[in-house]
Amino acid sequence: MWQTDTTTPTLRNTVTAPSGHKTTATFEVHTTDSSGKPTATVVKLTDENQWGVLVSGEVAAGKPASVTVPAGKLKNGVTYAVRSSGYDATSNVYENDWSPYSTFRINVPPAEKPYVTFPAPQTASGIDSLAQTPIEVTRTDPGPVTGVRGGPDAGRTCSAPDSQGRKVCIRISRTAPTPDDAAVAKKAIRQALRGADVVPWCASKPDGKDYMNRTEACLKNVGYATLIFVDADELPRFGTATFALSQQIKLYNKKLDTGTDRAEFDQQLTVVPTQIDHATEGVHLTWKPSDNCKDCTSSQVKWASNDGLNTTPHWAVGEVGAPYAMTAKVQTIWNSTGKEQFDLGWSLLGSVDAGDAHAQTSLGTSGDVRVRELAPRCDDIAGGNIKTGCVFPYFKPTWTVDTNLYPAAGAYYWLAQEKLPSHPGSRKWDSLVTYLGPGNNADPNGGDWTSAKSRRKVCATSWTPNSATPNGSCDEYAPASTRQSGGMPGGTNQVGSGNECAQLYTRPMTGGTWGLFAENRDGYTGPKWDEKCGRASVPEEQNEAAFRDLGIKLVPQMRLLDKDGFFISNPGFEHCKNADTVCAWKKVG
Repeated sequence: MWQTDTTTPTLRNTVTAPSGHKTTATFEVHTTDSSGKPTATVVKLTDENQWGVLVSGEVAAGKPASVTVPAGKLKNGVTYAVRSSGYDATSNVYENDWSPYSTFRINVPPAEKPYVTFPAPQTASGIDSLAQTPIEVTRTDPGPVTGVRGGPDAGRTCSAPDSQGRKVCIRISRTAPTPDDAAVAKKAIRQALRGADVVPWCASKPDGKDYMNRTEACLKNVGYATLIFVDADELPRFGTATFALSQQIKLYNKKLDTGTDRAEFDQQLTVVPTQIDHATEGVHLTWKPSDNCKDCTSSQVKWASNDGLNTTPHWAVGEVGAPYAMTAKVQTIWNSTGKEQFDLGWSLLGSVDAGDAHAQTSLGTSGDVRVRELAPRCDDIAGGNIKTGCVFPYFKPTWTVDTNLYPAAGAYYWLAQEKLPSHPGSRKWDSLVTYLGPGNNADPNGGDWTSAKSRRKVCATSWTPNSATPNGSCDEYAPASTRQSGGMPGGTNQVGSGNECAQLYTRPMTGGTWGLFAENRDGYTGPKWDEKCGRASVPEEQNEAAFRDLGIKLVPQMRLLDKDGFFISNPGFEHCKNADTVCAWKKVG
């Protein structure tokens, strides 16, 4: 029995006739019974004659005459019988009988279904692989910074009585003490000049929330400071003064930004007076930034009004709103070597003109010791022109794969993020990968483990790319430059060899479309998706380029050190809700 993998097979036979004669063959197809024997039922293969048979074109005697069955006439999984009869067109003589039957069964394999579809690489792209989006953060505030330089970070809220037995208390609240304070603050923030901001994008962010990226913090939820002028037993209340507060922190991540070989970060406090009672006769504030850095030098705090004409943080009665907003700035230089993460703290000292008492309270710190979201880390480990610099390790940067230029690689990474149990690098699944950096000392034989060693483990030299992938190469995921690589010794995803990874390959399909498929060689039946890693046949230029700039751009710009976490984004595919259906690429940017 013949086997065919198409429902449009070619039927062929040879007619014997005198040399030089032209011949044709007529083909008749029958259904078969359960034992494979022909039945009397003839399958209608054409409407061009009453018998439904196919007739070949003329060929020289002794040459094969053939026809192709039109689509839709035969069915997959069915056994048929075919016979033929010859005709000598030169002599106009028909064969007076049919040939013996030949049986054939149609077995069309299921169409290979891609996990993801995408086009060939685009010629241009607007994707910025280094772009970072500020995140909204909820600040933690455990209290004063411990071990602060220059003495304790005072947290008291009321002063000792002055010579007349009166006190000044100061308190911080996240919400406005009165609706009037909130209204004045909102209007003032809209009107205030922004030229002095150290974080340029801060002005456009909604009020009442805190934001940060790897080197900048925009804190619009510091709240309100209220000075309360009272007698010795804190009653009666003589008068109050309220100020809306916001804060910005700017870290410089490379030498070029500071002009020196030292690391620097700047801090700014913005104060908007919203209400000052007559009984205070005027109010004075002092901002006291602090830190527990081992070797830092800070400048004097410098105050300035929006117009730059006033440098004294004093407000008379009635001086409220945007025209009287002031900013306080301080510059800090990190003088140490190696790396150091340290905490910041801020306090506010206030007094009223009607008395000679001063009250001080904490504005907060860099955060709970378990979080430390606003704790800078400075280092001089990065080489080249980067030199020294500082970042917020709490912010986890993202490497964005240019899925316009490298869609095959991006499709594979996205699918691995969706389907592998550990979802390596996926922000959707909140699953960081961690950088395998210098000084890791992770080689079991001593010294550093390298990405090249991890790659050789997953992509052994004995592995060959799938022949359907043009210019194919071995692409491993999670990347060899991370501790989540299958080749990382002692890592959470360690495998004995790349054969234990989910096996995939990419290839062109019809119409210029490409697809990502399960590997189909050597009896492999596809990933189970309980694997710890992925290995795919991807065009070499895309494999190499998709992460080529991570080490020369993201690592120094974000000052990634060993074990620092980051995410991997594949924007051309992240519109797909999941990988349960075929995901189709979309251009981004």
